[in-house]
Amino acid sequence: MKLLYCAHCGNIVRLFPEKRSCRCGKSWGHYLEDNSTTVQTFPGLSLALFNPDFQLAIQTFNENPNQFSPFFAVRCWVNALSEPDVQFVAGETADKPDDDTSKEHAEEPDASGA
Repeated sequence: MKLLYCAHCGNIVRLFPEKRSCRCGKSWGHYLEDNSTTVQTFPGLSLALFNPDFQLAIQTFNENPNQFSPFFAVRCWVNALSEPDVQFVAGETADKPDDDTSKEHAEEPDASGA
């Protein structure tokens, strides 16, 4: 599984075949048709989870969610620019509507509850 980490806003987004962007919109990415290779922009970094570790952690959690286990540890790394299954492209804005009617990135309510 690959995740997009935006070095600008610190948001982490799971990638899918559909283009997804971080909270600030400066980084975006998506999987290509092979469901392995990703295309993404800077300032985004590609994070990879070691799928067998992740699956074992979920299985172990489901078996006993109230007890810590060393199997909850999951290896993760930042993919190097040289990785063949990550393609970086020149930054461009993510597809967003021109008007403010989109609820795709709903704003969080402020602390006053207004």
